[in-house]
Amino acid sequence: MAFYALSDAIGEDKLNLALKSLLDKWKMNGPPYPDTRDLVAELRKQTPPDLQYMITDMFETITLYDNKAVSAKVEPTADHKYKVTLVVDAKKMRANGDGVETEIPIHDLIEVGVFKGKKDSEEPLHTEKVWITQPRTTFTFIVDQKPTRAAIDPYSKLIDRNPEDNWTDID
Repeated sequence: MAFYALSDAIGEDKLNLALKSLLDKWKMNGPPYPDTRDLVAELRKQTPPDLQYMITDMFETITLYDNKAVSAKVEPTADHKYKVTLVVDAKKMRANGDGVETEIPIHDLIEVGVFKGKKDSEEPLHTEKVWITQPRTTFTFIVDQKPTRAAIDPYSKLIDRNPEDNWTDID
């Protein structure tokens, strides 16, 4: 999951470049062998400064999310489109090795979107990665077709306590 999320954020080409660099550096070498610290170092080289937090969250710490789609409403527009208002809650926690969790400030690039269709067979009408910096955020989207559901982190790229509540039906 971490590689998928990182690839989505920095691009598959950058992720592949980090992996190739690690392999080129260590191929045909004897001891000492590379470990995860070497992998993390190569990933950091390919990750832009504003996304470095992802390396820390996914590879160096135990980071959990509690994201929730609180509500979603739709209203038709004068030009025969649909205005969707999505309200989401987002919380980020760090756990220590004993499982004690501490809430930390969120300043994360997280995907949100609106979809049409039935549960488990939704078709995206609009998705985008947005910076979430507050516990509650409201988004507005204009889509061409009437949506039925909306979500935060719809593809479960983050380790979420309850990914089922990331989705909500649209009123």
